[in-house]
Amino acid sequence: MSRSSYYRWRREETWTRQARAKPPPFQPYAALAEERAAVRKQALKHPGIRHRELAWKMVDADVAYLSPSTVYRILSVENLVCPWRRRKKRRREEDEKAGRPDEIWATDLKYVSVGAHNYYLIEFLDEYSRYIVHHELLRSMDGHTVSLAAQAALETLPRDAEGRLRVKPIIRSDNGSCYISREFGGVLDEHGLSHRRIAPHCPEENGLIERAHRTFGEALDGEELTDFLQAEKAIDKMIRWYNDERLHSALGFLRPADYYRGDPEALHEARRRKMAQARHRRKEANLRIRQRTLPFDSPEIVA
Repeated sequence: MSRSSYYRWRREETWTRQARAKPPPFQPYAALAEERAAVRKQALKHPGIRHRELAWKMVDADVAYLSPSTVYRILSVENLVCPWRRRKKRRREEDEKAGRPDEIWATDLKYVSVGAHNYYLIEFLDEYSRYIVHHELLRSMDGHTVSLAAQAALETLPRDAEGRLRVKPIIRSDNGSCYISREFGGVLDEHGLSHRRIAPHCPEENGLIERAHRTFGEALDGEELTDFLQAEKAIDKMIRWYNDERLHSALGFLRPADYYRGDPEALHEARRRKMAQARHRRKEANLRIRQRTLPFDSPEIVA
C-alpha cells in the first residue's frame, strides 16, 4: 500500500467520524415536550386514525397545533403510525364532480343483516359535501318504498314562499329496478329533477356513495343488530357520527356538515391562524425569549 493511499484513507475516516459527531442544527420550531406527549396520548386514544386526520382533530379540539408532517415524525419515533391500507382509485372527471351543495345527490341501497333478516339501507348523499341528507332502513326495495324515501329526502331542501324547491339537485343512481320504476320517476318529475343513471356494471361512476358504504360497513362491524328498532337507532347514531364528527380526508379533514351548511373557508383560515400562533409560541419557548412578542399575522408556511 502506498503512503498516499494510507493517509488518504486515514483522512477520510477522520472526516467521517467528525461528520457523525456533528450535532444536528437547532430547530426553533421543534415541537415542545408537552406537545409530543399530547400527540402520543391522542394516538393511543385513537389508534385507527391516520396522522393527517389526527393532526387536524387535535387542532380543532385545541389539544395541540402541529402540522401533519410533525405529527408523523413524532408518531414514527413512538412507533404509533397507523398503517395505510392501499386501494386503487378511479379519478373522476371534472364534469362529473359537484361544485356546490345540493347540485348532485347520489343514492344507493346497502344490505343490512339484522338477526336472521336482511333489510335495505337507502341513503341520499350530497356529492359536494359528502353529507347524508336522508337515510332510511327499509323492509323492501320496491319502487313504491324507494319513492317514498326519495320524497322524504326532498323535503329537507329549502323552498320558496309558494312551496317550490329553491334548488334542484341531479339524482345519480344505478340501474336497480327501484330506481327505474315508474313511482321513482314520478317523484322526480313532480319536482322537476333530472335523473342521471350510471353505466351498467360500472359502480365506480357512483363511487362516492359506494365508498361511504364501505365506511358504514366498517362502523357497523362492532354492532350487534338484533331487531329492526335497535338497528334503526344504531344506524342513526352512525350517520350522525359520519355527518357531524368524522373528519373526511377528501374535504381537507373537515366534517361533511361543515361543507354542507357551514363555511369551510373560515374553518381552514381558523386552523391556519392556530397553527401560525402555535409556531410562534414554540419558537419563543425553544429560543428562551424572555420578552414575549406579538405573533406574525400574515400567512406563513407551516412545516
